[in-house]
Amino acid sequence: MTVALETRNSYENFVLEKDIMYFRVGEHGLVSFHGKNFHIKKRMSTEQIVEITTGSVFFKVNTDCYVNTHKIVQIQDGKVFFEVKGADSKFTSVTKLRQYRLKEIVQQHKTEAAKK
Repeated sequence: MTVALETRNSYENFVLEKDIMYFRVGEHGLVSFHGKNFHIKKRMSTEQIVEITTGSVFFKVNTDCYVNTHKIVQIQDGKVFFEVKGADSKFTSVTKLRQYRLKEIVQQHKTEAAKK
């Protein structure tokens, strides 16, 4: 008997809120998604881009970059760190204007998680 196992290819079928740390919106609908061990570029329609950028999980940190507020480990010196801070960590820049608000959102997530 042959059993077909359904495997999930994270490069093609990722779950935005679960697998993506941050993404950048480029020209002509090209969006670059950055996950833990990969990054992939995908062409998206204007409606799809509006949908992912207006959700509550991702926060705009500069003109073209949105970070997953649930995946942030630390915010320091104009950088948002994901994973463990150090040489192997992933990070992106955040404007000083938005850094304060992002810290509030991350703290709120930590408070909500502690209540559960």
